[in-house]
Amino acid sequence: MDLKIVEELKILKNVLVQENVSLSEFTTFRLGGLCPCVVTCQRPDQLEAVIQRLTQADIPFVLIGLGSNILVSDQGVDCVVVRFVSGAPKIALDGEDLIVAASTLLDDVVVFALKQGLEGINFASGIPGTVGGAVAGNAGAFGSQISNCLKSVEVLTCSGERKECLPSDLDFQYRDSALKRSGEIVLTVRFALCRGDRQKLFKEREEILNLRKEKHPDISVLPCAGSFFKNIEPGPPEKMRQSAGEICDRVGAKKMRCGGAAVFEKHANILVNSKEATAQDVYNLSQEIARRVKEEFGVNLVREVQLLGEFS
Repeated sequence: MDLKIVEELKILKNVLVQENVSLSEFTTFRLGGLCPCVVTCQRPDQLEAVIQRLTQADIPFVLIGLGSNILVSDQGVDCVVVRFVSGAPKIALDGEDLIVAASTLLDDVVVFALKQGLEGINFASGIPGTVGGAVAGNAGAFGSQISNCLKSVEVLTCSGERKECLPSDLDFQYRDSALKRSGEIVLTVRFALCRGDRQKLFKEREEILNLRKEKHPDISVLPCAGSFFKNIEPGPPEKMRQSAGEICDRVGAKKMRCGGAAVFEKHANILVNSKEATAQDVYNLSQEIARRVKEEFGVNLVREVQLLGEFS
């Protein structure tokens, strides 16, 4: 990589640049090989400047947030990794709307909304990741999803222009949106919320967090990326999506492991780095689960976790 560009990025908008680092430091799976350069941006203007400079220099890059929904290969990647994540919430209140930098952690938005007595996003309590990643993947839980509470999204286009989009422009689907395919990058988001009972909202959040604690591992103890496969699309319109966890459980997934990768004992759709796993271990385990489900039920499981780098 051109070292001159690296030096430019170090002083550009005061962003953090790290060279030759392991991507395991930047994913909740705690897995992944080396990367020649990781650039961390916290504000939209920082991200915009970095992306424009990399594009001008024709330097390939990939964008990640908190790294909570990706599996990075043991070989790492041979390009720049741009992280858009902020430890401190970047949120502005406009009436009952919240204007949020996409680098803000999603759960921080939930807490901010509750303190303002605003409802509409409580379902996202405890979901790891950034607002940008949540919007691109249309994250959701308990029958609700991010697209339900969006008013508008400001994106950085592939040509480096800022553009405001309405939810109807982004083709939101179950755990999917046009943003995953267009290459456009979420900079800021406007959430449309409404007034609610603060005490009731905090009680609801506590119940949601307790439910997540019962079914999900503590990622500081068992690193993972949450649900590995998407729930299965229904057949006839009147049917609901089938739980991927349930069908994985039916093929004995909870008893399966590969090297240091295992399936969480309380949730058959969560693969964990139980002890010195490699990314390839996790990948191989996911492939075996998918093979068994296909063989026994004729269902093709679709990954919710994104792969970064090459796997054998």
